[in-house]
Amino acid sequence: MAEIQNMISILPWHPTRRWGVRQLSAINKIIIHQELGEADVEAVNNYHIKPNHISSKGCPHLCYHFSIRKNGEIIQANELSSVTWHCKGQNIEAVGIMAVGNFNGPGYDMGTSEPTKEQIKSIDFLIDYLIKSLRLTNQDVFGHYHFGKPACPGHELQKYVEKRRESLVAVDSNVEKSVKEVQKRLNQLGFAAGAEDGIHGIKTLAAIRKFQAAQGLHVDGIVGPKTWSRLLELTK
Repeated sequence: MAEIQNMISILPWHPTRRWGVRQLSAINKIIIHQELGEADVEAVNNYHIKPNHISSKGCPHLCYHFSIRKNGEIIQANELSSVTWHCKGQNIEAVGIMAVGNFNGPGYDMGTSEPTKEQIKSIDFLIDYLIKSLRLTNQDVFGHYHFGKPACPGHELQKYVEKRRESLVAVDSNVEKSVKEVQKRLNQLGFAAGAEDGIHGIKTLAAIRKFQAAQGLHVDGIVGPKTWSRLLELTK
């Protein structure tokens, strides 16, 4: 069984900077990332605490709550109550998980590896643990691609995320609707959701956002009750 190794105090910290703090009740999602490199957890942490692309002053610590090594070892780098900087606009509400590796993803064909079986097994274990302890659901599991980074966490982990989310993106009168039906209705309206294959990929995500923008809805790429209701109304 996978175990979580606590390295919060072992990995070096920025000399002066520290994370903001939140109540655990503020957490409503889990976001999976890839490293986009072939370094180890320690090297990524050292990069983050020095001046980098995220902050010219350096970040307090590794910018994810958890990291998964290629051998499947789960590293906890920050307390769940810490507001780390892993996904712009989502940090107060999200737990960030990074898989070590440089994986091919949409618009990014420079990958040099793929997630290992051990990593995927450990991600599954960790998400089960977080869902149970934080009282979340599979619908609260996302990839960074849901929030503006198409290549992250790559093709294979995107498939994992969509399978984990059970390819369900909308609720109407407590009846779950499939991605395939959403795609069909978006295509019917001319929003080019791509193949009606039930996969919530980049084309479908872009089509949902375009539809939301056109209808004056909140543009988040998620088919919640308001978006679904509007889709139903226009495709009767």
